[in-house]
Formats: sequence, C-alpha cells, structure tokens
Amino acid sequence: MTEISEKKDDKVGQNGGSLDKLKEKWPSPFVSRDRIGEFTDGILKQSSMNTMDARGDGISPRYRIGNRVFYETEKVVDWLKARAK
Repeated sequence: MTEISEKKDDKVGQNGGSLDKLKEKWPSPFVSRDRIGEFTDGILKQSSMNTMDARGDGISPRYRIGNRVFYETEKVVDWLKARAK
C-alpha cells in the first residue's frame, strides 16, 4: 500500500514541475486575462476565467487597470497546481 501512495505523490510532483515550466517560458511577471489561453497553451480560456472570477473560484489576487484584468504569473501556476489532478 505504501508503494501506491509514493507513486501517486511522485506523479503530483511531476505535474507541478511541468506547470512550473509555463512560468519559466513566460516573459512577464504578469498574465493578463485575455492572454491566459496563450499562457496555458489553450488549457484555459478567457471566458472560463471570467466565469470563475465571478464565482470567486478564480486566481487570487487579481488586479485591474482600466478594463484589463491580470494575475501574477506565479499565482497562476500555483492555482493550476492546486486544481490539477
């Protein structure tokens, strides 16, 4: 039984490492909501983030300047890791 949990933990660690690569290749410390699809290679869409933010399930903190909403790159990756299965 211990072997199964160890393998499961290893898998989670590998997913987290893969998600960290998104942050490494992104040229900015921020990701605007309208570019979330580009940042995640199509995993998320701007419309999905609109909905999740409205429900309170989105990435926190989020910032707004004028009509543009954006997130800290590191927080986007942390949020993805928390939701990844």
